[in-house]
Amino acid sequence: QAGSGPILHDTPIPRSVPRRTHETMDLVDLEQGLRLTASGGHVLNCSELMGLQAALTLLKSQEKVQSIYFWGKIFGTSADYFIAYSMKEKAGSDFPEKAFYYAGEDFEFKTVPTISQETAENIIQLKLTQPFEGVPGASIELEEGQQGVKLLEAERLAQVLLEIDFDAAVAPKGAHALNESNMILPNLDFKGLPASEATALLKYMHFRPPASVAALRAAARTDTEFFAHFLDALEGDLPKGCWAVRQDPSANVVMLKSLNWPGYIAYHVPGTPKFGGMYFGYAQKNRDLPFMI
Repeated sequence: QAGSGPILHDTPIPRSVPRRTHETMDLVDLEQGLRLTASGGHVLNCSELMGLQAALTLLKSQEKVQSIYFWGKIFGTSADYFIAYSMKEKAGSDFPEKAFYYAGEDFEFKTVPTISQETAENIIQLKLTQPFEGVPGASIELEEGQQGVKLLEAERLAQVLLEIDFDAAVAPKGAHALNESNMILPNLDFKGLPASEATALLKYMHFRPPASVAALRAAARTDTEFFAHFLDALEGDLPKGCWAVRQDPSANVVMLKSLNWPGYIAYHVPGTPKFGGMYFGYAQKNRDLPFMI
């Protein structure tokens, strides 16, 4: 998830077409994004970076999309998953849809399977705590006393990616807008948050279809003043205090760390349209957080 920036093989298109809602973690800016989020304690080595850049370039060509974005890395006991995504228009929806891809150490990206609502609910109800194995075709081993249908690790991966992204994908307020057809667009007039506002949580929004009543009402309005208030604000997230905001003056960057999903870091460079996010971790939600803050 990322903000406006240089794009590889990108061409200008009319303002009325929804496009490039997230850009900073695209190929051109991948190294910069990794540097800005390195304070989280995780980076990619040279071999991984070179492999990713080549694989994402190929994936972009194969999928015939304008941009491909690096989402993060999920650690497994046998192997790790590298995650990428593209943005695609969704039929019948004003909000673009993310198509996720995964790869192992061979950097051969495959599409993350689409799962049904029933499958997602089955996985959530299991409340799995064991780490991923790193083998997409492996069956999920149920813990003692658990019952359920046979599920594959690739299906669990699909569910957890959607859950993390729903909770943690972040954009600065004003980075996106609605056009006259109520379709989301990058706000071409967005120049970044001023430094005096960039550390305020209320200045950051969830990049997802609106779920809060306030955002839904704003999206339904035709008044232009509401066009910038159609996304859910991070300020309303629970439990209160689940985001840690820190400014790094040396790098001129503001970082937002998710305490619900340790390992997810969003960032914004004040005074510029650059923003993004990256995840490195075991895909384990901190369910004890309400009792810790």
